[in-house]
Amino acid sequence: MTLHLKKSTIFRTIKFKLSALFCSATIALSIMAGVTFYDYKKEFLFNQLKENAGTLSKNLAINAGAALLDSDEMQLSVLVFTELKNPGVLSAGILDHEGKALIHSDIKKIGNAVLPGNSVLKKTTIPAKNQLTESKPILVNGKKIGTALLTMDISPMLEKTAKLGMGIFTAALLFSGFGCYLIIHVIGNQLEPLGILSQAAVKIGQGDLSVRVHERGGEELRKLGKVFNKMAQGLDQANQNAEEGYLQSVMALSAAVEASDPYTRGHCDRVAYYSEQIALHMGMDKAFVKQLVLAGQLHDLGKIGVDKEILCKPGRLDSDEFNHIARHPMIAWEILEPVLFLSKEREIIIVHHERFDGKGYPNGLHGNQISRAGKILAVADSYDAMTSNRPYRRHMEEKKALGIIKEERGNQFDPDIVDAFLEAQPFFENRESLDERLEISSRGRVWLYDETFSKASTTKNPAALN
Repeated sequence: MTLHLKKSTIFRTIKFKLSALFCSATIALSIMAGVTFYDYKKEFLFNQLKENAGTLSKNLAINAGAALLDSDEMQLSVLVFTELKNPGVLSAGILDHEGKALIHSDIKKIGNAVLPGNSVLKKTTIPAKNQLTESKPILVNGKKIGTALLTMDISPMLEKTAKLGMGIFTAALLFSGFGCYLIIHVIGNQLEPLGILSQAAVKIGQGDLSVRVHERGGEELRKLGKVFNKMAQGLDQANQNAEEGYLQSVMALSAAVEASDPYTRGHCDRVAYYSEQIALHMGMDKAFVKQLVLAGQLHDLGKIGVDKEILCKPGRLDSDEFNHIARHPMIAWEILEPVLFLSKEREIIIVHHERFDGKGYPNGLHGNQISRAGKILAVADSYDAMTSNRPYRRHMEEKKALGIIKEERGNQFDPDIVDAFLEAQPFFENRESLDERLEISSRGRVWLYDETFSKASTTKNPAALN
């Protein structure tokens, strides 16, 4: 005779209760991790598309200003239809100050009032008709004379998120099912390993995708550990890809600052190179050097928020203009605030215009209040600024630039950093070959270098600060 526990008895056993508890937790955490990552990736893809649309519409507005002012319809048409060559652009147009379409890729809309529609959106709001519309004002001397309008197709983004959702659902389903199966069979004699696994799952749900578990215990637990680590590794890799996407977006924003004028092209890459050489000469570790190089590449990111007229002023800046442009380290600090994985680089960028004697900005730090990386970046930035053409002067001879750095030893610059710089500088790659190499840098920022100084082009010069 075979005995069976009554259902009411089974439901009251500790094994069942613990099994139900841990299975519920596993399922909940799997769903939480999956939903969190799905929402994160969906929001990232949409914001990336929106940023791209904003950049394209802004570029169209900038390029259309002169043509609209001159009523050059031919040039406006060329600009509008050129935008259609960009991936995902469905339509483009130039509106007058009343919102009527002067030029539009859809000829039916020419002469009619065109409403931008979804130009302001919440982060996760998907526009109707799978289209995203972005508009930017066309400004001339601070006065709005029209509007640039772009409509982007978001269908590819929605397809990516749909595939992502299906993959996450399948992974969560498999993980939950397999996890519950193992829990039910081993809960009685292997509570400790399961407790560790549960804690790791909680960390995954909280966003710590680097967590891993030791594959120990019975065969079932070892298998569960492998599945868990594989899932965590997959989520971690996906998160790294997302971080790389954010970094590429920030790099593109930094590159946009340099691309506005030939005077600034290559400056950030050269500053990163000089900083790297100084740090290596000082014997800094790889992590320090990597953070410093990335900070160098992004150190002028904040100039994206500086008034273009002040940024491009050919003469010296007055006090108000200087105070305005001196905000750029703080602007970069604010831009990078939500990018947690760049927090250390952000700490370096905010101090790259501080002085050893406390007379710098934005916070007037001095001495050891300034990080070593920030001090290195300050010397490298000043060296490249002095040996590069600027709006108000030609580049200095290297001997003169080195003399100024020596004079500022203990004033603007940390004496130890100056000494390291002077020892490393003779081994720097020469400017011509360095610029040529940086044209095909790993970041893909390829510049076509124009004439860097011309008496006939004094109105095309960028900012007076480094």
